[in-house]
Amino acid sequence: MIWHVQNENFILDSTRIFMKAFHLLFFHGSFIFPECILIFGLILLLMIDSTSDQKDRPWFYSISATSLVISITALLFRWREEPRISFSGNFQTNNFNEIFQFLILLCSTLCIPLSVEYIECTEMAITEFLLFVLTATLGGMFLCGANDLITIFVAPECFSFCSYLLSGYTKRDVRSNEATMKYLLMGGASSSILVHGFSWLYGSSGGEIELQEIVNGLINTQMYNSSGISIALIFITVGIGFKLSPAPFHQWTPDVRRSAESSFRL
Repeated sequence: MIWHVQNENFILDSTRIFMKAFHLLFFHGSFIFPECILIFGLILLLMIDSTSDQKDRPWFYSISATSLVISITALLFRWREEPRISFSGNFQTNNFNEIFQFLILLCSTLCIPLSVEYIECTEMAITEFLLFVLTATLGGMFLCGANDLITIFVAPECFSFCSYLLSGYTKRDVRSNEATMKYLLMGGASSSILVHGFSWLYGSSGGEIELQEIVNGLINTQMYNSSGISIALIFITVGIGFKLSPAPFHQWTPDVRRSAESSFRL
């Protein structure tokens, strides 16, 4: 009897979550239409890969490149529209964000044809490579429109995880595994530092996660000149610095790059 009641409660809670997600996607899906195209391309790649053989490899390139080109087209058609905030304030679209989204999509589109020859020569799995590229592109696009601390943290993590996997793409090479391990350890450390800085910022603003609400909260609580904000900015700067590896946070980058390049060298 207790199990039956718990099962009904689980079904009801799952239904409410699904309906809420469907409501958000239905009414706000147009705001992330380029991102939805990439998600559809990812799903299509997985479906074709699970039902096809090696002879269908050209289809993988075509699907990935087509989804990126269509996403670029949708982004260009959205140019000069009014700035909008969607998904309960978690995502914003404006021309400034779309410039960086366009650059990310363009780089990913050029990356695929440039990598075809190497992947065919090494006979490595093409599907995983394309999935990593599209997922990293998706994370970068969501990061461009992020408007709250959660999205700002999750989007670069999506990008970073794909970067870790791409650095260790040649799984049988010891140097590739070494590069992945170093990259993963430094990435995990930087993520921990970054989220610790976000927690200080969240507490100092009175429990706000949206960027504009954080500013308003700091003004209302008179915490903008406090030591907590200084600590938050230091941790956030260090966390982002290790992820982007500018000087003086670049000491680990040459070692990882050298290991990855040596493993990818033919």
